[in-house]
Amino acid sequence: MQIACPSCGAFVGVEKVFCVKCGGRVVPLTSYDLEVSDFIYPPDRDAMENLRGFEALSPIVDELMIKRHVHQILSRLRRCSRRIDYSSELGSIIRECGIILGLPGLPEAYLLRSSAPTAFTFGSRDKQFLVISSGLLEILDSGEVKAVLGHELGHVKCHHIKYHTLAEMLVRGAEFSLELAGGLLNMLSPILRLMLLSWHRESEISADRAALIVSGDPAKPISLLRKLARILPALDEPALEPVSTHPTHEERINRILEFYRSPEYRAVRGKVEWRLAISKAISPICRFCRGSKPVSSLFCPRCGRSQV
Repeated sequence: MQIACPSCGAFVGVEKVFCVKCGGRVVPLTSYDLEVSDFIYPPDRDAMENLRGFEALSPIVDELMIKRHVHQILSRLRRCSRRIDYSSELGSIIRECGIILGLPGLPEAYLLRSSAPTAFTFGSRDKQFLVISSGLLEILDSGEVKAVLGHELGHVKCHHIKYHTLAEMLVRGAEFSLELAGGLLNMLSPILRLMLLSWHRESEISADRAALIVSGDPAKPISLLRKLARILPALDEPALEPVSTHPTHEERINRILEFYRSPEYRAVRGKVEWRLAISKAISPICRFCRGSKPVSSLFCPRCGRSQV
C-alpha cells in the first residue's frame, strides 16, 4: 500500500512510515508512539525549562547566529560528504530508529568522508541535520551503529538541536561575534555559556537513553562508549568535565545501566514493543478492504476487520 508524502508528494509504502525521498513522516504519530516524557533524563528536562527563559532572544539567536552558522557548516559539509539515501542500508537503520523513537520527521543525513570517528547533529528549530563519518562506521558493528544513530536521533526527539548548535558555537568561541548581535548578548554570554555547558552534559544522558531504547541491549551503547574512550581518551578526563560538553564515558555508562534497571525503562520497552507489534495496524489504509481509516484505530470502520 502506497500513500503520497504530505511534504514532497512522492509515493511511499505505508510500512516505511517515513518518505524515502525527503524523510517526511507519511504515517502520523499516535498515542502508541514514544514521547519525550517517556524517557528524558529529568535534569535535562529541568535545564531545558531554564533555557527557555531566554526565549526573548530567539529571533536574534535564530536569525543572526544559528542559521548563519548552519549555512557555513553545510557549505563545508557538502564538499566532503554525500547525502544518505533513506532507502539504503544505512538509511533504513535511520528510519528504523526514527520509528522506534516516534520522530515527527527524519533529519537530513550525511555520510562524511573522514577517518575521524565522529557523529553529530546540528541545525535550527525548523531544520535538523545528522552526520556520521565513514571512519566511525569502520570501527563499529551493526548494533553499535544502531546505538550511535539512536543517540543522535535522541537529540532530535528531545528538541536539543537548537541549543546544542548554540552550545557548540559558544565552546568554539564563536558566540556573539556578529556585529549585529549587540551589547546585550555580550553581557549574557558568560551566563549562557555556563547554562549551556551544564545542560549539554545532561542532554547527553537523554540521548544515551535513546541509544539504549533503539538497541534494546545495554551492551551496545556501552561497547560504543568504550571504543570511543580508547580512541579519544582525552575526552574522558574527569577533571575536564566542568568545561566539557559531555560527561565522562564511565559516568554515561553508569547512567545507561541505571536507566536499564529502572521501571521507567521497562515501561518504555513495553510501549516500543507494542508499537512495533501493531505496526501494520497503524495506517490510514485498511489492510483488507483498502478503505481509509483513522490511523490509530485497530479496526476498520468500513469492513470491521481487526488490523492487528
